[in-house]
Amino acid sequence: MGDFDMSKDNRLAGAILFPMALVGLACNVSVVRLIKTMPSLSNSFGSLTLSQAVVDSIHQFFMAFYFAPTIFTYVPRMRYNSHNKDTVAVVSLQICCYSHLCISLNRFLAVCAPLTYKRLFSIGTTRKLIVAYWILGIIHITILAKI
Repeated sequence: MGDFDMSKDNRLAGAILFPMALVGLACNVSVVRLIKTMPSLSNSFGSLTLSQAVVDSIHQFFMAFYFAPTIFTYVPRMRYNSHNKDTVAVVSLQICCYSHLCISLNRFLAVCAPLTYKRLFSIGTTRKLIVAYWILGIIHITILAKI
């Protein structure tokens, strides 16, 4: 294969990624601020949603302010030093996946087993679950990053 210029594709990808990540960041920060003010979300579902919005904000922040400029400018030094930021972005994405799983389980039990729901998803249990999946996400990706 011959040499070809990827700079146009990189600039386009970076230019698309930045506004998308910025909108995602703004939406998630808004959700974090609104959940704290809404009494109807001071429950298990609200806690899970707050946790997901926080971790998604972290992910979108790195996408908007590190990866989009790195892709757009294609500076070799930025690309070479991106491994730590890659790990943070992947950890936040993994925690977000665990969060989605817990939110889905929360909704499933609320609809299909309402009598069991209050016992399984008390505020205290939900907070322990949130701490557990944050720790699990960090450990999971840290182990994979070392392999």
